[in-house]
Amino acid sequence: MNQKIRGFLFVISTLFLIFLTLSFSCWAQLEQNEKPERDFLIYSQFSNLILEEGQSIDLDIKFINLGKQPENILVELIADTEAEDWKVLLRNESWQGFKVRQVNLLAEEPDNIKTLNLHIEVPKEVKEEQKEYTFTIKAETIDGKLARSLDIIVAVTEKVEGEVEEETKEILLSTKYPTMEAAAGNTMKYEIEVKNDTDEDKVMDFSVELPQGWRASISPRWREEEKISAIKINKAGTETILLAVTPPFTAEKAEYDLKLIARAGELEKSLDLKAIVTGTYTLNLGTESGNLKLTTVSGEEKEFTFYIWNEGSAPIDNIAFYSSAPQGWEVKFNPDRIAELPSLVETQQPEKITMTIKVPHNTVPGDYMVTVNASGAQDQKKVEFRTTVQVPTKWGWIGVLIIVVVLAILLGIFLKLRRR
Repeated sequence: MNQKIRGFLFVISTLFLIFLTLSFSCWAQLEQNEKPERDFLIYSQFSNLILEEGQSIDLDIKFINLGKQPENILVELIADTEAEDWKVLLRNESWQGFKVRQVNLLAEEPDNIKTLNLHIEVPKEVKEEQKEYTFTIKAETIDGKLARSLDIIVAVTEKVEGEVEEETKEILLSTKYPTMEAAAGNTMKYEIEVKNDTDEDKVMDFSVELPQGWRASISPRWREEEKISAIKINKAGTETILLAVTPPFTAEKAEYDLKLIARAGELEKSLDLKAIVTGTYTLNLGTESGNLKLTTVSGEEKEFTFYIWNEGSAPIDNIAFYSSAPQGWEVKFNPDRIAELPSLVETQQPEKITMTIKVPHNTVPGDYMVTVNASGAQDQKKVEFRTTVQVPTKWGWIGVLIIVVVLAILLGIFLKLRRR
């Protein structure tokens, strides 16, 4: 019984799927048949506008293919004959696009729709006797069988006196990152946008206010190897420059104020910047003479002096001393820890460290390596001392005495044999 029910349900499901497939196919065919053989449409969301004198707008103009086959459409913009000094363009996009004379549309979505931009710029003064202007967009298939048009009507009103804005004539400086951070001696780079917001071409002269001892240079954004002090910018144009600032190696850890100044004739603009110097940390070890060779005696304890200093610009904290020496050797430091080591520029003298080395009495004379490591919170330094181990002086005299005794015995034997 269960098998019969399952078979019945399988047949019903199969028939239902076939029915759905045929239904969708018929619906798609019906939809396709509803489309005309050839047709297209020009559409704008707004076709009747009110603009003030000096105002400009950008409108989206859509060309839609409603037919079953691709269409190549010739486009023409006809301006009102009274629209003198108007700027009216039909182009591919709203920002610096190119003018368009033909649009090619496919039949299938989404390639059956193309959008152009209609840019209308009203002069600052228009004729008083005419307040409305008509701009017509004509479109015709390349074979001339289909033609459409769209009128855009613009009514112009006078600009309210209280809302008249004075023409801006200035230099504009801006940057996305006005604060930079680096260690002393390293270069910080600021990308700065310079805009000539005037109606004339300008030559911009630059200068930089810096703390004493700092260095700065200006270059074009993509040509850092070229150093400039001025740049020519066209009217309403924008250029990007690169300001490179280098604090001296001795600059203290702090925040510093910088200022970039641009001048063009009587026009002047400044941009405040900030530089954060994090400081440098350079730990060094050495002896007064620079010689890293030591001499000691087996079985004895001997003191040596070396010096430690900070060549950076910021203090190094918590310096501890460690050693690596042959087995059985004892190495001690006095002091064995320094809480803070300021910059050598500040102290004007290195820190004195006494190192005591005790060599076991059975150490074979020869050269050995003792490694001293000074490790701080910000930096560390390792120095290897070549240590020569000698025998004690008393053993030297004993050796001499043994040699003398041996020589005396040999001499006595020689004389005895000679008499015989």
